[in-house]
Amino acid sequence: MKISSTLLVFCLFFQLPSLAQWTAIPLQTKASFRAIRSLKNDIWIGGTQGTIVHSHDGGLTWQESQVPGADKLDFRDLAIVNQQKILLMSAGPADKGAAKLFFSKDQGSTWHLLFDKKTGPYFFDAIAWNHKKQEGIMLSDPMNGQFPLFRIKANEEKVEEIMLRSFPTLLTREAAFAASGSSLLWIHGKLNLVTGGSAQARILQSQDNTFTKFQVLHNSTPADSSSGFFSIGARNKSNYWVVGGNYLRLNENNIGILETRDAGLTWEKLHDYPNFYMEKVLWTGKYWIVAGPSKSAAYHPKTKKWISLGETHFHNVILHKKHIFAVGSKGTLAKISLAELDQLFLSKK
Repeated sequence: MKISSTLLVFCLFFQLPSLAQWTAIPLQTKASFRAIRSLKNDIWIGGTQGTIVHSHDGGLTWQESQVPGADKLDFRDLAIVNQQKILLMSAGPADKGAAKLFFSKDQGSTWHLLFDKKTGPYFFDAIAWNHKKQEGIMLSDPMNGQFPLFRIKANEEKVEEIMLRSFPTLLTREAAFAASGSSLLWIHGKLNLVTGGSAQARILQSQDNTFTKFQVLHNSTPADSSSGFFSIGARNKSNYWVVGGNYLRLNENNIGILETRDAGLTWEKLHDYPNFYMEKVLWTGKYWIVAGPSKSAAYHPKTKKWISLGETHFHNVILHKKHIFAVGSKGTLAKISLAELDQLFLSKK
């Protein structure tokens, strides 16, 4: 689903002390970034105007470039197959030439078009990658009453549509948000999909590992055309968080945070959560992080305490070894260490 990439932020954080110190990483580009992934020492970032940024040394140095012929494309998600092979997903309407998947086999030195859709309401939202299987699943906005899913086989350089046999009836205007590439989660042999844009925000899950049958896990959270669930993250095979909000109201959150401790069978809404639009949720191994284009925060599940991470312009965050890296609008790239988070929670006491 399309959302604005030029939201301006002039706001105050919710009533918690802002103690965090994000370290800004200067870039030459002013592209807006939503895609960021890491594998071993490689960190890849994708954004508007066909822009890509790469670090081969864990974030010590960065190289900026553009994919030839992609200057009008917005890379909203990507997958790192290995040190040499990378996939870039362009989010945008197929009939405008924006639903494309690029592939590099030489660490980004050259790119070729692996897959694209030129007609129909296709709009790619996210890629869930399984490193053990060396396969990925790519999600598109609805078509013919269901969400198209594509299986990506990088080693064979093939993309095949999954033929769905059973899918819940979609709500009017229901779709997935191509916000941070995290509306799709592949874990414990199943796909989990979070939606918005309709009267209810819903959580859907495949019934088995063939991904041909889906069921509704949750459908009782009110939403509208600009709100819903934006991101799902996992702490382990059974404990997940789902977050969201309204991308037109950055300093409100009527969606809240949902948690499951039984792999999606039951869901509960957290009683205490920050009041801002959350585009990404991330488990760091010790804390939950929620981030959006106005603010970010961290949650300690043992103490049930929130810490403000300040006013931010972030669309996406990832954990890479001992640091959290964040990307956002106008060339924003920043990091904060896990050690700094520890100190923040200690000072909270």
